[in-house]
This record gives sequence, structure tokens and C-alpha cells, in this order.
Amino acid sequence: MLFIGLLIVCIKFPVETLHFFAGVAHTVYESVAFAVEELLTHVFGFSKFQAQMIVFYTSCAIGAGILYRMARHLPLWLKQAKRYCIQCCERLRQRWQAYWEMLPVLQKLQLLLVEFAFLAGSVGYMLV
Repeated sequence: MLFIGLLIVCIKFPVETLHFFAGVAHTVYESVAFAVEELLTHVFGFSKFQAQMIVFYTSCAIGAGILYRMARHLPLWLKQAKRYCIQCCERLRQRWQAYWEMLPVLQKLQLLLVEFAFLAGSVGYMLV
């Protein structure tokens, strides 16, 4: 249930959700960086500047490694996403086709008439 709620919030408010998660990630990163800086300063005797440089360049190296691994796996992820989307579209098409086949002829005509009226009305509205 929590997952469904989170999914709805992500769909309804994507910018706010992204900003919230970015803020959480930044706070966690700063907390860990501060703890490592203090560890380097007090345990190993580095100056504040040296500890900050060590943490900064280590963070850059870790970030570059993560980006490199993501770039290597990106084609596989895109292929899997494409396969998943095609499967979803195929299932949806099959469901719609099965629904259409089970409808009586009168309802099919009503649906086609409503669709045609909507299309004609839309074209007429665009021309006015």
C-alpha cells in the first residue's frame, strides 16, 4: 500500500518528489562527508583543508566510477525497458481486442459513433 501511495505521489508531483529525494541524498552525503573529515582530522592528524581535499577527491572518484558503471550497463537497461514496454503494449492490445470481440454489435456501433462524433467535433473546433 505504501508503494502505491509513493507511486501516486511520484506521478502527481514529480518535481517535488525529485527535489525531496535530492535533498535527502544531499543531507546524507554531507553527513557522511563531515564524519569522514572529522575522522581524518582527529584520528590521522590531517589538517581541516587536507581532510576536505581527501574527501572531495575520493567523492569525485567514487562518482566517476558510478557513472562509468552506469554508462556500461545503460544499453542493457534500455533493452530491458524496451522489451518490458513492448510486452505491456502487447498485453494491453490483447485485452482491448478481447474486450472488443465480446461486445455486442450494437455497442460496437455506439462506440464507433461516439468516436467519430468526437473526431468530427475536434476537427470542426480546430477549423473555427
